[in-house]
Amino acid sequence: MEILSNRVALVTGGMDEVGEAIGLRLGKLGAKIVSIDIDKSKVDGVVSRIKEAGAEAIGLVADPSKPEEAEKAVGEVLKKFGKIDILLNNVSDQEWAEISMLSDEEWHNSLRANLDAVFFFCRSVVPGMREKKYGRIINMGDLTYLGWPGRSNYCAAKSALFGFTRSLALELAKDGITVNQVVKGDVSESGLTEEEVAKVASGLPVQKIGNPKDVARAVGFLASDTSSYVTGQTLFVCGGKSLHFSMSV
Repeated sequence: MEILSNRVALVTGGMDEVGEAIGLRLGKLGAKIVSIDIDKSKVDGVVSRIKEAGAEAIGLVADPSKPEEAEKAVGEVLKKFGKIDILLNNVSDQEWAEISMLSDEEWHNSLRANLDAVFFFCRSVVPGMREKKYGRIINMGDLTYLGWPGRSNYCAAKSALFGFTRSLALELAKDGITVNQVVKGDVSESGLTEEEVAKVASGLPVQKIGNPKDVARAVGFLASDTSSYVTGQTLFVCGGKSLHFSMSV
């Protein structure tokens, strides 16, 4: 079983169902959780539920896409806990449009929210991990990075995350730091009618929609010492849906 006792886990964008499930999972495994997002009320709610589950957790309000706020947040965590062992980049801004309707601002906003935020937090966290000769960086991807009509800006950002993860894994391997990506598929029924759930499930090899806990368990493995020989990899949690794509590597 994965054990994260005395580890400090920083979860950015941890306010959606997947982010909350990850925080709960890592907390259950023994980690101290720091949840970061721009919405204070959501941060407070998630932190409260993690605490209720018996884990130590704090929340910080910051915009991950702003370098100065990312650096400040990392500094606050280091001041309180003295280290960051695990970084989970769960940022996701799912605004898109058909290419002819996509403005310059929407294009750059997508790259800033989905890619810049990951870079800023990695850059701020890596020096401390290098000093400790230990670290786990996990980037949260989306199956649409393989390509989806009408979502070129979002897919471009998430596809870039694939190359970023692999490159950073090679750069940090000698420092005892692993860098991996978890790609989620259909893992929530929220907002869907029974008919819509059935339709989505029928198109999946496993014939059912996944659960945020499925993603959290994958993250738990990559965040632990159990995965010390795994780096630069992409783990699909999609019920086999990625098998429909020729680029699912």
